[in-house]
Amino acid sequence: MSKERKLIIRFMAVFMIAYLGFTLPYTLAIPYMIEVGYTPTERGLILAGMSLVGIFGQFIFGYLCDRFLTVKKFFFATIIALVVFSWLAYATTKNMLYYHLITIAFTGGLFQIVMGLLDAWTLETDAYLVLHYGKIRAFGALGWAIGSPMTAYIVSQYGYDKIGLANLVITIVTLLLSWNLKDAVKIKGKENIKWQDVGQLIKQKRYLLLVVILLLLNIILAADMYTVIDKMLSIGGTNADVSMKWSFQAVMELPLFFVGGWLLVKFGGKKLLLFAAVMYFIRFLGSAYATTPLMLIAVSGLQMFTFPLLNVSSKVLIADESPIHLRSSGLLFATSMSYSLATLISPILFGYMVEKFGANETLYGIAVACLIPFLLILWYITMKPQPKEILPLNN
Repeated sequence: MSKERKLIIRFMAVFMIAYLGFTLPYTLAIPYMIEVGYTPTERGLILAGMSLVGIFGQFIFGYLCDRFLTVKKFFFATIIALVVFSWLAYATTKNMLYYHLITIAFTGGLFQIVMGLLDAWTLETDAYLVLHYGKIRAFGALGWAIGSPMTAYIVSQYGYDKIGLANLVITIVTLLLSWNLKDAVKIKGKENIKWQDVGQLIKQKRYLLLVVILLLLNIILAADMYTVIDKMLSIGGTNADVSMKWSFQAVMELPLFFVGGWLLVKFGGKKLLLFAAVMYFIRFLGSAYATTPLMLIAVSGLQMFTFPLLNVSSKVLIADESPIHLRSSGLLFATSMSYSLATLISPILFGYMVEKFGANETLYGIAVACLIPFLLILWYITMKPQPKEILPLNN
């Protein structure tokens, strides 16, 4: 077996176990806050804190990775911190707003940071891994599919307070699997990277437009976590239904992740991104039309044509648009300004819309809003590519 093949298999194993662990503190966060007794406003405040930790944390860790020429060490540090905060977050079911504002916010924020670092580590380690990123990420989806019902079972049988212990065990396995993997290959610029050097990223029009497109798509995507889950619970759904939804859509992701590399070569990341925008339109129309939890679960199967295409194409496009010596910063800044910022905007925006217009009307509006990123992607496709070079520092 070739070294490249062995490397892919090892990263597949890391993704599967890591994502299995990620489901524990994340998938039932909203049902947990509802059970504790937090109001929609209080839940929104905690979710906003989660987003802020993710936004600033990813920007800071992206810079640190490029500054100190390592991703692996920061991945280890943040995944350990995630275990600590998730243990503290679920240790009590008492209504303690300020306590959970800190612990749940850092749990969710660190979850976003760790995922971003794992992606950066994979994409910067070997060019062979970039081509096969979809297959590697598929094992993350498999871990998520296993972890979602497992989390529901642990909570139903042993309570929320056992989530921290389960996460600790799985994280130890993740660390053992990844301990001897080689670090990301970092290319040093002419001088040590400083904060102002990261400003090179936002001076590139193609990179900035791509981040805006991803922000809009992720705002739409985040509605699946907030508005769709709220609708499911409001029409009689249970924790088991929520876990089934997460698990089912994670399984549906697998085929497209496995052929992601082939699709990138065949059609290119830009066309895949365009197709994903169209499928999000269809998906949210279906979510608005659904009248039972089972119908919402069935519609979530369209995850097959949305998230895998968005994930694979966006990671490769962002890496391609980023200066080589700022690749970690480029990947994590884009994630913070798209995914994490979206999780800050979405609960506030869609929470207001649901109260004002209703859940179904909000979901119809989200579907129509898919036209905006669709048009921006068409514009992005026509733009002239950025020359490939290490840009001069400190200018």
